[in-house]
Amino acid sequence: MKFNFVLNQPWWTIVLCIAAGIAFAIVLYYKNTSDDFKPWKQWTLASFRFLLVFIICLLLLAPLLEMQTTKTNEPLVLVFQDNTESLLATPASDSAMNTYKEQLVDFSNKLENSYSVITYTYGEQVQQRDTFTFNEKTTNISQIFESLDVLYSNRNVGAVIITGDGIFNRGQNPVFQKTNHLFPIYTIALGDTIPHKDLIVNHVRHNRITYLNNIFPLEVTLEARQAEGSRSTLKVTQQGNTLFEQNISITSDNYFQTIPIQLEATDIGMKRYRIEFVPVEGEISVENNVREFFIEVIDSRQKLAIIAAGPHPDVGALKLALDENENFETQVFLADDFTGELSAYDIIIWHQLPSQRNTGTPLVNSARQTDIPQLFIIGTLSNITAFNQLQTGVEINTRAAGFNDSRAEVNTTFTLFQLRGQTSALLPLFPPLQTPFASFALTPATQVLAYQKIGNVSTDFPLIAFSQTTNKKTGVITGEGIWRWRLDNYARNNNHEVFNDLVSRMIQFLTVVEDKSFFRVMTQNFLYQNQPAIFEAELYNPSYELVNTPEVSLTITDEEGAEFEYIFGPTQNAYRLNAGTFPVGEYRYQASVSLGNEQFSEEGIFTVAPLNIEDIRTVANHQLLFQLASNTGGKMFYPNQLDELLDEIKNRENIKPVLHAQNKYEELINLRWIFFLLLILLSVEWFIRKYSGSY
Repeated sequence: MKFNFVLNQPWWTIVLCIAAGIAFAIVLYYKNTSDDFKPWKQWTLASFRFLLVFIICLLLLAPLLEMQTTKTNEPLVLVFQDNTESLLATPASDSAMNTYKEQLVDFSNKLENSYSVITYTYGEQVQQRDTFTFNEKTTNISQIFESLDVLYSNRNVGAVIITGDGIFNRGQNPVFQKTNHLFPIYTIALGDTIPHKDLIVNHVRHNRITYLNNIFPLEVTLEARQAEGSRSTLKVTQQGNTLFEQNISITSDNYFQTIPIQLEATDIGMKRYRIEFVPVEGEISVENNVREFFIEVIDSRQKLAIIAAGPHPDVGALKLALDENENFETQVFLADDFTGELSAYDIIIWHQLPSQRNTGTPLVNSARQTDIPQLFIIGTLSNITAFNQLQTGVEINTRAAGFNDSRAEVNTTFTLFQLRGQTSALLPLFPPLQTPFASFALTPATQVLAYQKIGNVSTDFPLIAFSQTTNKKTGVITGEGIWRWRLDNYARNNNHEVFNDLVSRMIQFLTVVEDKSFFRVMTQNFLYQNQPAIFEAELYNPSYELVNTPEVSLTITDEEGAEFEYIFGPTQNAYRLNAGTFPVGEYRYQASVSLGNEQFSEEGIFTVAPLNIEDIRTVANHQLLFQLASNTGGKMFYPNQLDELLDEIKNRENIKPVLHAQNKYEELINLRWIFFLLLILLSVEWFIRKYSGSY
């Protein structure tokens, strides 16, 4: 440590401090003849008084003490070890990995003689640890670079060593991932690059839900390597019953085939299906011959009725958008032809009803007496006077005959539901709707999703608005022509996703029944086996205020009847529980709590599906590891070349300790030893004077 004296005053101020000290010493010990001191005492006391006055005067100038410290940062070598199942995909890999573990431990010990070594594992996530289990279900190599950016920015990283088989199935391709780091990356290539005979269920496409008695599609992609001439069988079973079977003839060593399958949903509930590609002799692995998946079979959809004053392209656009959503069953009627019961539907969309020629007016008035959610679309045939009597939350006061061309301007303060970012961006670009030339009045319970923009003029007139009262939800689109939105969406994006999303979210808001219960439990009902089961709970008192003081218990029961007990942890005003991961299967849960004299409980089910991603690709990708190392000035090595890797790192001239100098400033007046020095000077001077018989 180096010290330096810093004074932010002119140099001659120190001369004044010296002069002040000399003056005090002369006046007290040379000009004062009343005290008779021996010469050595006089010189000693004068020196003490000089130092005391000089130091005090100097402190008044606020001098600083500069302290410079130098810190040595040893170079870091970071080791990232693949911890996923793909490294144990072949029968011989288990013993090979045990040998490799010993080699890596010996290599790390040698590195630690010269560098600071930190070991991580990667797979589903990057973790700092030096024990490897090879049981993680996914590989995300790009997370390594994200961790380096967060943890080791501006650190003295000498080298990074990534060991693995080069297979990744999550995140970006690490070869093309941008990084600002200058250190080299070395790779240790593990796994087998030679393809072996293997049959694989490569991919399964299916819906998460279907409906009772529906025929639902299933698409299975099969892969076979080095198995030309072999014959196998594809089977789909459920609870031991074979639902589909097809013989497969493998015609090449690099075989792919996608097989469409249709199954029938005969029972409601969460159904577990098993797909098996029957093994053939000589396969290197049979774990990837099987895939399991879950489909929830429900017994009802929400029924929608679109009732129109007359044929209109808006009706067709709405029907096409709603048919894309499996949760809805949509029927279209002209008002004159409708003979059904309105109570049979979960929501009604009125297009230009009530109309000017009284078509459908009795139907609309009848629906007014119910709690059925309704969406009104105003058009040139609408009877505005009759519409205003329906108390929809929007009142239209026409000024003159005619219509405006009004574009949508999204209301950023709308809170009833959220639009996707792309929907919010495209909605103002869609063609205008024809809206009445009128002024509009809204009730306090009405929120506007989009305002009318007429030409370049933004208005506070609603284009799309929703009203929510205690018993009923109502929506109003104040213009016709939304069919143009659907066409414009396709012209811009080559799909109808934005239009379909807008319609689905509006209908979902209107049809969702608000939960009025005092105790609620929320969780995902579908998980993969590497995802934790997370539960959230809310408890309300009779005043509908959130409380979280009572203890909430949870019991999870597996398919075998085994029970697991948990207690929720309180959050700010609710509850949360992370129950951890579960094996593949179907689970039931029941949560209970007591509030006062009331007992509340909620129950449900969730399923855990297998994640077989690591079993699909078993051939190591050493080319990726080679390219990853070459891009950063490093090299690729094999497990039997660890000594060469050690020499390579030690011989790099740019992997050196870094010296950091740091300056620290301290005011002298804050140093304790200055106080004690002054106290000692005063005390010694006083003691000598008193001992010599002076004042």
